[in-house]
Amino acid sequence: MKPLIPALIVCILLCGCDKRREAKTQIQEQNRTEDQQRVHLKTSPPPKLTRSQERLNLIERLTRFNTDSKVSYIYLVNYGKVMAFYTVKGKVSSVNSLLTTPDQLIKPKNISERHVMASPDLDGSYGSNGDAVFFFTTDGTYVEWSGDYMLCDKPLKLTTPPELTIDVTDQTTGGQ
Repeated sequence: MKPLIPALIVCILLCGCDKRREAKTQIQEQNRTEDQQRVHLKTSPPPKLTRSQERLNLIERLTRFNTDSKVSYIYLVNYGKVMAFYTVKGKVSSVNSLLTTPDQLIKPKNISERHVMASPDLDGSYGSNGDAVFFFTTDGTYVEWSGDYMLCDKPLKLTTPPELTIDVTDQTTGGQ
């Protein structure tokens, strides 16, 4: 049993050397990348912008769609086809949007550090709601969709009819 101990120590030391060599190589590559980036900054510095079109686009999108009277048009797409088309009142939202924080900072007794803990949703449940969006149509119908979609300010002309349609008869009276 004792002859194995020196062999084990040699093996551990050699593994440590490999890790140190890997770290040294990684640091050399990191330094080379940083040196090259300094050259680029000197020879071709990024321009100083007085305005950001990206920020202006984000502001326009936020102000355009963040109103309850906004009407837009959504095309739900799956299997390469438009599955459904709706007029939307308000905005399209993620099912994972939250009204409260998803995390809590807690400090257990007798422990000095705080820990992050998942918060329950307002209904007392935990976890994700999946990947989907939801919206309300102009007649108040709730629609949830987990596929691709396209949203537009103006209706688009479809060359083929949507695969799914909604029955607009009054469902509370059986269509009468």
